[in-house]
Amino acid sequence: MMLRHFARDAARRWSTWEAPLKLSFIIAIAICIFLLAIGFGGPRELQLVARIGAFGTLLSLQLLFLWANRREISPYHQAQRHFIAGEFAEACDILEALPERGRESVDALTLLGNSYRHLGNYDGSQRALERALALKPNHHLALFSLGKLRLVQGDFEAAIVLLERSLDSGAPDIVKLELGQCRLLLGDCAGALRFFRQLDANLETEPARALLLAHYLHQLDGGPRPEPALIREQLAYWRSEAQSARGGAYGEHIESAVRRLDEALASQSH
Repeated sequence: MMLRHFARDAARRWSTWEAPLKLSFIIAIAICIFLLAIGFGGPRELQLVARIGAFGTLLSLQLLFLWANRREISPYHQAQRHFIAGEFAEACDILEALPERGRESVDALTLLGNSYRHLGNYDGSQRALERALALKPNHHLALFSLGKLRLVQGDFEAAIVLLERSLDSGAPDIVKLELGQCRLLLGDCAGALRFFRQLDANLETEPARALLLAHYLHQLDGGPRPEPALIREQLAYWRSEAQSARGGAYGEHIESAVRRLDEALASQSH
């Protein structure tokens, strides 16, 4: 009964689990079945030990199950999953209902502001991010997010101030990509290039940004073209970005980059 219960719930939630947890769960089930087979059909002298071992494995399965679904306890983490999947309206539905208190509130308000931005609700985005900064003025992600909002809105000078503040408050160097974009959109190609050169062109944990960085370095500095595989895998992200920011200078800039990357991919495939 216990094994059946966990198997049913695990099957329902399976797609949300991390790969190592999936592997551990499969191995634990296989060991449990093996021990149950010995416990009820193996040599008599091994049956009791095997049954005890099977019971212990069931407990391990329970712990794995709880750990795999640990994030479901937090509505914030549920909203994060929706945001990562591009389901911004669903993320907003969860985040709008969260109370405004504690550090999680700052993170939740920042995520809400970013979700609103992707939906084109710039006024809502600004309100959420300003509330986050009222709670924690040096929250580097909230500062970055408000800077990104200003970038998307075309207020590049204000964006630079906020992005530099986010760096001073502990934001990672990847923020320099947006700083470079601001400089580029202000017509300062040399200033943009200074920021782009400070970033690692590989950016293994940020493949979409790595694609745009490689594009900028190729266009401005004669660097190698982005790899075709990287373009194929990450271009959809920038198409979505251009769509969510359509109508402004930043959206047009990203649309232009997408067109050039499409052309580069076509030329490299011949």
